[in-house]
Amino acid sequence: MGIGEPAARTGLPVKTIRCYSDIGLLPESGRSRGGHRRYTADALSRLRLIQRLRALRPPLRTVRGRR
Repeated sequence: MGIGEPAARTGLPVKTIRCYSDIGLLPESGRSRGGHRRYTADALSRLRLIQRLRALRPPLRTVRGRR
């Protein structure tokens, strides 16, 4: 699925999902021929987990599991 679908389903802005992808929190499943990010259904579960963790207000570094 394209980035718009997980954004719509989770309520997260596309820009936030791109950021999570860029820093390694959310792996892409690949890119379309036009270079657009593609995600699997697993990305929705991962995004929801990230949302729950972020609601606790830890730094992103903690959510990533790195110090």
